[in-house]
Amino acid sequence: MEEEVKDKAVNVPDVETWIETQSFTTTADIKIPEKLSDQVIGQDSAVEVVKKAAEQKRHVMLIGEPGTGKSMLAKSMTEYLPKDELQDVIAYHNPDDPNEPRIRTVPAGKGKEIVSAQKKEAMARKSQKSSMITAIVMMVMVLTVILYWNARDPMILLFGIMAAAMIFFATRYVGQRQENYMIPKLLITHEEGATIPFIDATGAHAGALLGDVKHDPFQSGGLETPAHERLEVGAIHKASKGVLFVDEINMLRMESQQSLLTA
Repeated sequence: MEEEVKDKAVNVPDVETWIETQSFTTTADIKIPEKLSDQVIGQDSAVEVVKKAAEQKRHVMLIGEPGTGKSMLAKSMTEYLPKDELQDVIAYHNPDDPNEPRIRTVPAGKGKEIVSAQKKEAMARKSQKSSMITAIVMMVMVLTVILYWNARDPMILLFGIMAAAMIFFATRYVGQRQENYMIPKLLITHEEGATIPFIDATGAHAGALLGDVKHDPFQSGGLETPAHERLEVGAIHKASKGVLFVDEINMLRMESQQSLLTA
């Protein structure tokens, strides 16, 4: 292999000799290849490896001097990956175990439709409950006024107002929690026919690379944020069915390197 490289290096003419054999006068006359991988010069073996890795959906580790086309080769992998395999990822509330949300994958472009439909359903239920609560509160107030009119006792009026207020706030709070649980969170979304994702995770910390869960200051008492709403995807999830590029992998912590290479 080394002998072949040396032979090629010996047979390459110098720039002045090579330029005399060319017909162009300015760089505007040079035809640029459409594929990004064909624009990389002098890395034919690496180009073939990248193409094969894209077809077989494998990882590639490129080692070389700066300016040799490593970043271009990594980005060119997106040209050989199928677009029809992109997926949207949705997180749902899990009634059996709220701390382990349910994850659902759907074809690209369908995630927004599903979440939008769930939001409309939640709003319809909210409107229906609001109408019912308003009717109950009005009935309590009317009954209170009637009893007060007959008995002329201010305590009846006081208790009636307190009962109406308790019914209003209690039912409104419980209903709002249920509606929050109904609406799923769209973690990853793609437009239909979108390009293959190329995510640059150079220098990312563990949370940005592998995902994280937001801290909730209200962890109990009914004020907590649903677990599925606190999920945060990482670069490795955003690059699913695409390319995750990490320049200078040694910049990552050893734990992140191990997690990334064994994912």
